[in-house]
Amino acid sequence: MIGKLLTRLFALFGITLTCVACYGVEYAEFNPNFGASGRVVDSEERPIEGIKAQSGDHVTYTDANGRFHVYSTTPHVILTDVDGAANGGEFSGVEVVLGSSGSDVELGDITLEHKN
Repeated sequence: MIGKLLTRLFALFGITLTCVACYGVEYAEFNPNFGASGRVVDSEERPIEGIKAQSGDHVTYTDANGRFHVYSTTPHVILTDVDGAANGGEFSGVEVVLGSSGSDVELGDITLEHKN
């Protein structure tokens, strides 16, 4: 009795695996969404305008108050000074790694140092 039950169970399992192997199984691609906002300032806490904020393919620039917002599927933001001395000096870039997904993260003030 147990032998027949196990035989039927393994046969059913084998049919299921055969169907999956032949026809495949639909799956949902994992694409988390990351959003980040912040304000870029210099060492004296003055806002820096024109800093490039990039996350994946999404690029934006800080406004006159140093504020930015990016939204992407990439869990990091790269801040780069692309206009040289035009925004009050040349600043070193920085990469910020986001620790969460699915909602916006407020990064607060991010200080960029002057290049020497």
